Amino acid sequence: MSKIIDLAEYRDVTPKQDEVRLPEDGFMGLGLSLSGESASADDLVKAHKWFSLAAMRGSRQARVHRLEVSARMDGDQIARAQSELHAFASERLSA
Repeated sequence: MSKIIDLAEYRDVTPKQDEVRLPEDGFMGLGLSLSGESASADDLVKAHKWFSLAAMRGSRQARVHRLEVSARMDGDQIARAQSELHAFASERLSA
């Protein structure tokens, strides 16, 4: 089953329009470092998680990167990334 992702609404996103502050910058950096062309399946899962965290903090660029990474993943990998995201958020972000 192929995925159809319309990135048209995100194509105009630039750093100037999407100023990201820490910890989003850290989350974005982690996602970018793990999502290169030669990324393993495990790296893509981790990158998806970090982009999701940055997106939760308001980064539009992270949403774009997460969509791009998602296109390279299967459903099980995305589910694993979401599970890791929820585990991380409940452990580290709840106060």
